[in-house]
This record gives sequence, structure tokens and C-alpha cells, in this order.
Amino acid sequence: MSGVNPELRDLAKQYARALQEYVAGRGEAALQEACDMGRKALSDGVGVHDMAAIQHRALLKSLMRVRTREESSSTLRAASRFIVESLLPFEMSHRRSQEVNAALRESEERYRSVVDTARDIIFTLSPDGKIMSMNPAFETVTGWSRTEWIGRDFLPLVHPDDRPRAAEIYQAVLKGQVPPLFELGVRAKSGFTLPGEFVATPLTRGSRVVGVLGVARDITDRKRAERALRYLNEALEEEVKRIAHALHDEAGQLLASVHIGLADVAHDLPAPAARRLADVRGLLDKIEEQLRHLSHELRPTILDDLGLGPALEFLADGVSKRTGLSIAVEGSPGKRLPAPTETALYRIVQEALTNVTKHAQATRVYIKFMRNRRFLRGVIRDDGVGFDVQAVLTRRGSRGLGLTGIRERLSAVGGTLDIIATPRGGTQLVLTVPLEADNAESDSPR
Repeated sequence: MSGVNPELRDLAKQYARALQEYVAGRGEAALQEACDMGRKALSDGVGVHDMAAIQHRALLKSLMRVRTREESSSTLRAASRFIVESLLPFEMSHRRSQEVNAALRESEERYRSVVDTARDIIFTLSPDGKIMSMNPAFETVTGWSRTEWIGRDFLPLVHPDDRPRAAEIYQAVLKGQVPPLFELGVRAKSGFTLPGEFVATPLTRGSRVVGVLGVARDITDRKRAERALRYLNEALEEEVKRIAHALHDEAGQLLASVHIGLADVAHDLPAPAARRLADVRGLLDKIEEQLRHLSHELRPTILDDLGLGPALEFLADGVSKRTGLSIAVEGSPGKRLPAPTETALYRIVQEALTNVTKHAQATRVYIKFMRNRRFLRGVIRDDGVGFDVQAVLTRRGSRGLGLTGIRERLSAVGGTLDIIATPRGGTQLVLTVPLEADNAESDSPR
């Protein structure tokens, strides 16, 4: 076998020897050797054509040694079995390859079905920012045809105000950094801008990043619901403010009038009756103090006048005196926030403290707010009995409704709530509120 590489030459010699031994009656041991040679040839990358050539040459050598027709027939039958055994690894490999290809095709069909029927927009971008693919949801949501955008840069689809941030996020994803959920405005064909919620991840081939895979969701309905909830909360706050002022001003004036009247009556009473009347006036003083505290907790004027930080300290002091809880307020929300945000955060802390006093069996509560350029983050932590978060949120108990109310208030100002709690392990609420660029540096939201 001149011109053949040494490995094939060695394999041909080994094959011819083993075939000759099998023809001579070596039996199953020779067949096992044939299978082993086929397995090794497959792992070494020897092709079926090379194996056929080796088998053909070995068979010719065997036939040249026979003298009679009967020996020739016997040699051919033995060689047939030997050849089948040596090719068995190739047959098994071919079947496995077929099975794998069939599984891949089925998986690809399932994936394509999921992508094509998804209500969210699923897209891929090339390393230079060109749109490589989009599913049919893109046409349903935006009104654009996919053919109008495939192969084009993605940035013109983004609202002009969001393009710098979109480009920054895109470059970060290409570097392997996976950002959390983010929002961008998307230009629809109608001219309207659709609010979109995005998630993006690097698209890899092997260890190399070859683009970006993203999913976008139209959150128009959610934004409308958030606006409606925000308007509802503002209307409720106005009503609460009216009730608080009524308690403070009108009830306070009535109590003052009662004090004056009792003082006049006391002049005409004997000493024992006057002392009893003084006790009644003492009770009226306590009622007046309770009404004043209730009025401040319903709508503290300190929140309007001085902001969230002082209002939370006032709230914590009142709850601590009333319940005996040790409440520490640390950190600062920083500069003034928009009025709806300050009100929402005040109500959230108020609801959280109510939950603690009703359910937690805690002795200490820790409240802290931290602020950076983009977010205000608050933590409310207690040392109480904790609870099973999923179980509480799925039932309609008062605590579940309280947590739902907290989440809804946060959602109305674009914030999120994370709950960390375990039975007998205390509870921690983490509030995150985005800071609007035009308000992040203002001293006052008013």
C-alpha cells in the first residue's frame, strides 16, 4: 500500500492477519478483534471508504490462498461475517448521529415554535449593532414589518432620549456584562413611543461573543395602571389630609371650647366636685394629645414642610412610644424627592411598622435609606418571628394584603420590593425607587 500513511498501513496488516486467523477457525476471539479494530479506526478518524479498501485488499489476499471452490465459498462467508463485525462501530456511530440530528431538529422546531408564537419581541443583534432576527411579535407590537428592519442598525428604533443609554447597555452586554431589567422607549410605525421592558444577554458561539440576544415586552398597559394607581393614591392622600386637618383644627377647637366651659363651671362647684372635674379635664387633655398624634400620623405636616427623613423619625418616635418597639432610623433619603414619591415611601414605612406590631412579635426595627445617582434604596428590618413569603403572599390575610399594598404603592412610583424572610428568622423589606434625572439634583420637589 504505497502512498498510504503509516497508520493505515499498520491497520491493513493487522486486519489481514486477523481475517486470515478467523478464516482459519480462530472463532469469536477474531470477531471481537475485528470489532475492536473498527472502533479504533473510527476514533482515529478512518473513513468507511478507507476501511472498505483495507477489507477488499485483505479479502483478495485470503482468496489467493485457497485451492478449491469449497474453500473459496467458506472464505467468502467467513470474510462477510468479519467485515460486518468490523463495520459495526461505524453503523452504531451513524445511528447515534441520526438520533442526535433528529433530536436537534425537534429541539429547533420546538424553539422556533416558541419564538414565533411568543407575545414578547425576541431579537438578535450583530456585534456592530445590526438587527439579525426578530420574531413575528415585533410586527404585532410595533406595526413595522420585519423586512423593514432586518440588517439595519437597532438604535433608530429607540426613542432619541434613550439612545445614549441603549448604546451603553449594548456595549456592556457585548463585554459579557448582563444588566438587570431595563426600560427603553420604542418607536412604533404610528409615530407613538411604546414603553418597553428589556432583558439582554450575550449571544455566544463557543467562548466567543457573536452578538446580543434580547427580549422586549410592551408595558403600555402596566404604565397606564401605574398612572391610574398613582392618581388614586394622590386622591386618597388629599382625603386623608382633609380628615387630618379636620381632626387637628375642628376637633381641637371643640376641645378648647369644652376646656373653657369646664373652667367656668369649676368656679361654681364645691372643692370635691371641682377636683373630680379636674380629673375629667385631665382625660380631655389626653384625648386632645391622642387626636393630635392621630392627625400627624394620618398626614404629618412635617412631611410637607421638612421632607421624608424628619417625617420618618417622627413616625418612628410615635410608634415606639405607643408600642414599646425599639425603632432606629438611619441614613437619609438625601435631597427632596417628588411629593408622590415621598408620600408613598412614608406610607410604606407606616404600613411596614403596622405589620411588625401586629404580626412580627419583634423587639427591634431598623430603618435605613441610602441614595446614589440613580436609585434610592431603603431597608426595613425586624428581629421578629419571620414568615413564609410565598405562603403569605398567596393567601388573603391582613399581612398579605399589607405587603400587596406596599408593592402597589412602590409600583406606582416605578419602584420595586424585595422581601427576605424565613420562619423564626426575622423579616427584611428592601425598597428600590429610581430617581428621575430632573429631580435627582433638586433641593425640593415642590
